[in-house]
Amino acid sequence: MVSSIKIKTYAKINLYLDVVGKYSNGFHEIESIFQTVSLADSLNFNEAPEGIHITTNDESLPTNEKNLVYKTVKKIQEIAKIRRGIHIHIEKHIPMGAGLGGGSANSAGTIYALNKLWDLEWDENTLVDIAKELGSDVPYFLKGGTQAVGGKGERLSPLIPLSNRWIVLIHPPFSLSTAKVYQHPTLKIRPHYKKGDKYSLSFRKAICALYKSDWDKIIYNRLEIPAFNIHPELYKLRLKIKKLGFPHVGMTGSGSTFFVIVESKEQGEKLMNQLNSKTHLVKTISFSIQEI
Repeated sequence: MVSSIKIKTYAKINLYLDVVGKYSNGFHEIESIFQTVSLADSLNFNEAPEGIHITTNDESLPTNEKNLVYKTVKKIQEIAKIRRGIHIHIEKHIPMGAGLGGGSANSAGTIYALNKLWDLEWDENTLVDIAKELGSDVPYFLKGGTQAVGGKGERLSPLIPLSNRWIVLIHPPFSLSTAKVYQHPTLKIRPHYKKGDKYSLSFRKAICALYKSDWDKIIYNRLEIPAFNIHPELYKLRLKIKKLGFPHVGMTGSGSTFFVIVESKEQGEKLMNQLNSKTHLVKTISFSIQEI
């Protein structure tokens, strides 16, 4: 029986994101292409005599019941009917409030790690069911890679892996509230696709374009307009990136991070050297959790 486990949990970008409906409970229905990238947090799990103890390198991250990892541990304890103690150290590298899914990735990693550490032997379906209760994006982070995503984020369909593609992540010096972006009056929800269709026609076209790397027909985010209205600096930054000669740029999630598809590591470094913002040069990967 192991008493500790260390993992990396990887960030995601939304190559395509549309809002196609709204549920009676207030959640929005989306169509999206999720893709994991090689920017990761590290989580170190160690058995403790009792309690849930979280430490971190990031002072802005709560370590109490407001933390999604803390909530995830509590949920697992309740379902498994156990009260084993755990100490978790979270080494943050994925910016918060950036549209990269760092918190959801950490939650999925915690489900994965405690299933092994506590010998729960839950199957994949059970893990996914737990993930659905913790957040819309959490089920995706149990799988990772290139996925077509529907519903609130829980409907996943694997696509042909988009691996080893160079991407520059650009992080403005501020975060965005997901709730404020979705609630902004400039968000116009597109009429729903035809009844009986799994996906809308525009989403199916974007998926087909993905197989041809036709980025002009893939990169789209309906949340950009409300995000740009909340922070006009985002629009200016997007315009600047395009003027520098990098046309394949989009916002991920509800912002504030932009991603730029580049042809090579050298091209990515060239862009980074021309920007004042914090940046990361990453690659697309086909997984979201890795033991280290």
